[in-house]
Order: sequence, then structure tokens, then C-alpha cells
Amino acid sequence: MTDDNAHFLAVFCPGCYRRREAMRYRAAVLALLCAVGGLCCQHFVRFRLDRETVFVARASSRLAAVIEAAAVVSADGLALAELRRQARVIDPKVPVVAPVFSRVHLTEPAEPLVGRDIDGESTEPEEDPVIVSIARETWIHAAPRWSSSKLGYLRAGTVIERGREIEGRRRCKGGWYRIEPRGYVCIGMSATVKRSHAVAQLSARRPRRNGLPFDYVATRYPTPPLYVRLPTKEQQQEAEPNHDYHERRHRKLARDPDFVALPSVDPIPPGLEDNALVPGLGAERRGREQVVDGRAGMRSAFALLGSYQHEGRRFGLTTNHTIIPLDRTRRIKQSAFRGVPLAGDMKLPIAFVRSTVAKKWVWHAPTKGFAIDGRLAKNKAVALSGKFKRSRGFRYLETRHGHWVRSDRVQRVDGIAEVPHWAKRGDKWIDVSIVQQALVAYQGESPIYATLVSTGKDGLDDPAETHATIQGTFLIHTKHVSVTMDGAEEGDEFDLRDVPFVQYFKDGYALHAAYWHEDFGRPRSHGCVNLSPIDAAWIFGFTDPPVPEDWHAALSLREGTLVRVRP
Repeated sequence: MTDDNAHFLAVFCPGCYRRREAMRYRAAVLALLCAVGGLCCQHFVRFRLDRETVFVARASSRLAAVIEAAAVVSADGLALAELRRQARVIDPKVPVVAPVFSRVHLTEPAEPLVGRDIDGESTEPEEDPVIVSIARETWIHAAPRWSSSKLGYLRAGTVIERGREIEGRRRCKGGWYRIEPRGYVCIGMSATVKRSHAVAQLSARRPRRNGLPFDYVATRYPTPPLYVRLPTKEQQQEAEPNHDYHERRHRKLARDPDFVALPSVDPIPPGLEDNALVPGLGAERRGREQVVDGRAGMRSAFALLGSYQHEGRRFGLTTNHTIIPLDRTRRIKQSAFRGVPLAGDMKLPIAFVRSTVAKKWVWHAPTKGFAIDGRLAKNKAVALSGKFKRSRGFRYLETRHGHWVRSDRVQRVDGIAEVPHWAKRGDKWIDVSIVQQALVAYQGESPIYATLVSTGKDGLDDPAETHATIQGTFLIHTKHVSVTMDGAEEGDEFDLRDVPFVQYFKDGYALHAAYWHEDFGRPRSHGCVNLSPIDAAWIFGFTDPPVPEDWHAALSLREGTLVRVRP
């Protein structure tokens, strides 16, 4: 309508003129609102929805028409074809991570789009979705929320399968994902979806479960610094003024027959080349110019993820992502001691040879004495008949094969005198004797494995006042493949990293491996029950709660195996 027609309506039909102007005004406002809304959505999606899963409702034909009309008055001048390309309408049940929307037919599948992870780096869609732990503890929860019960945790470097769908975002920007075989993990400071994360690459070596989980070293005096990068010669000289002395001393010690050779040399990972800073675990942040992060204590031991030759010297990467010079440590040799399965002729009572000069004896009737009939290797287990004889001031025990052994050369393990009532249910349980320094694993009423242990060094004293092992009946509630144990008691300080196969059954009391001694069969711990690494690994696999293969720990207050500690 021309301006003359508008003037005519204004004079002869004021009502028609007002309705016509109102319609034009509403149309202009609608177009303007659509344009502003389109820009806001584009901005919102570009900067916000790259981190969130977007569910978009189905669009009607009217909405499509409005979007097309809005293109004409779009403030940034987008053409209709461009707006159609960027505006996407998808099925509301399909999650999409995208910087922009694009309009497609509802029957067409949405194209896979490149998104951004919580670190702001591009990530292509994965064929095998995984969660990667980048912290010392990545907790697994029973439900996708922090308040739910903890089932266990993953250790840095663990790669585990996850579901493709986000199960929730409650207090978790990266989203909660379900993992195998159960539980949920939050993507954030302790976990990522990227296999290529620097922490994951350096921690790729997984712990073994058939002995010592890692290679271990103990510190020498003076103790080594804890570097946070492979140091240059100048940095070593500043942190260790006499580092050349330690290299010479180490070469001298290497000529000792009892010297344990260092682990084989690994290639230096790309993340440690050129004096690069070792990334901290989880939320730990290190200064860009930082070289040293403290110094190891006097009684310290470390588990190693790698061993590198650098600047003519050997260095080791610890599980805490620090680097130590290995010429200021000694490598720990795994104990050869192990218990025995109880089957066939190997039945309780049994005895373990604890002397290097033990011998087999036979009874010589004419002289009414014993004669030597061979030697017995240390740590060998022999089954006993239960009979004994005394001769010339010594007590001899008869074996099931007709030989005799001197009682002072062996350590005896007997069965229980009375079967407890819970054993009749057929469940697994553990019996620990402080007097005999022995552990026997039972399946119901049947003993199936026996070994020697080291309980608290104060024997049967009060554990509240001394280093004695607590007595009673308990359930194992927490199991760690490895965990740090330390003590700050004056004169008895220690810092033992990655103690293997720890199974807590009461407060700080646990069954665990001891890699710092092999004096099993004698009390010497601070209250825990020490086992050899091989035995601890066997017991760890036998008891509940089970720890799934890729997990580092599992927790349960009700499903744990029963442990009885008695005199």
C-alpha cells in the first residue's frame, strides 16, 4: 500500500489504519526478535554448548518458516542458505556436542561433529570410548553423584571402557560416565577421555599382580632430591654438589656379589625430553621453573614407572611423578619365600625350613639315634605326621615321608583345634596366629593355603599402647593393589611408597606385602600382618571384595572376607 493509500485510510477509516499499522509493527518486532534470538543461540552454542550435551525438540514447519524469514533481517547478514546450513534440528533423544546448529530433514541421521573436551582441545569421535585416569586416585561411585558410596578407585594411567552416553552432570562439568564392570566416574581433574594425555602416557606401565607390582628402590644416605624434570648437569650440581661422588660410589657397590642390578633402561618418553617439566598428578600444579620438589626421607622406598639414562647417569620415574637419581638408591630384590597350597600329602600340620643348614634325618635303631640323610633347602615346606622324638637334647619332628627334621631348624604351622561356627557355612576366611606367626586360608572347614607372616613386634601386648597386632574377628573392607604407608613417630620415621596388596580389616591394621624385609615367621611389624609379596598377591586374589582387573582399589563394608587374629 502506497503512502497516498495510507493517508486515505487515516482520514476515512481510522480503525483500519490503526489495525494495519499494528500488524506492520508486530511483524517487524517478530522479525527483530527472531534475528536477535538466532544470534544469541549461535553465540550461546559456540561458547557454551561445546561442553554440554544438547537435546533439541522437533521443529514444526512454522518454526522453519520463521527461521527462514529471520535470515532476511539477521544482524550479521547471514544469507538464507548459510542459516539453513548452520541451523540443525535433530531427534530429541540423540545427544549432540556441536558449536553450531544445522537444519536437516528429521529423517536423516545427524553427522558426527567435532567437539571440545574440558581442556578446550579438539577430540574426534572415538570408536572405543574410554576413561583415562590422570590422578593418583580417580574415585568410582555407585551412582552418578558425589554423595553416593565409593566402590573403589583407578590409578593414573589406567584406561578403562566407558559407556557412550553421559549419565548426568551433577557437580561434574565433564559428565558422569558408567564404567566396566560397574560404577560411575566424573570427567574432570582426575579423569579424561583422551588416551594421549601427558599423565596417562608417563603412567602407562600397569602394576603386576603376581609378586611385586613394580620395580622398587630404597634410598641411601645422603638421601636423593626429588626432581620434577630430568635435570641438566648444572641443575644436578646445584641440587647435589657432590653428585659425582655418588656415581663413583654406586659403581663400587655394583661389584658387591649381593648387588641387585638396576632395572633395564627405557627410552626417554617424549614428555620428558629437553628438560621438560614432569606433569603433576590430578590437581597438582608445578612451577614452570621448578627443578626439585623436596628430598626423600631416610627410610624411604619408591616404586618406579621407568628407568632412563640421562647425562651419563641413571634416573627413575616414581609413581608420584618425581624423578630420582638411582645411584643414590639400592634396588630391592623380591623375596623368594612363599607359602604352599594344602592338597594331597601337603596337609596340616606342616613346617617351613628357616635355616640354611637344615638337614634330613633318619632314625637309626641300633644306636638309638639319628643319622643325616641329606639337606633341606631354606624356605622349603614339609608335611608333618604329628609324631616327634627327643634325642641328645634336640626335638625331632617326623615328616609324612618318613624323614625327621630338627624342630629348631623349622617353623611349625598347625591346624585349628576347634572349627568356628561360621566355617560351617562354607565361606572363605583367614586365620592368623600370633604365637605361630602363621596364616592359613580356609574354604569353610578346609584349609587350602598356609604361609608364615610377621605380626606386630610387641607380640601379645596391648595394641593400643604398643606395636602389637589387634586380636579379634573382622571383615576386610578396603583393598589396594598398592598404597603409601608412612610414619612420623620420632625416631621411627618411614615413608614407604606403593606397599603392595594392602587389605585393611580394622582401622589401620591390614594384611599386606613387605618388600623391605623377608624375616617372615618372626614378629617385626608396627601392627599389621606382613606377608611375602608372592603370598600377599595370592591372598589378595583369594579374598573379597574382589578388585577388578583395571581397578587399583575396591571398598565394601559388608562383602569382605572374614579375618580372625588369635594368639
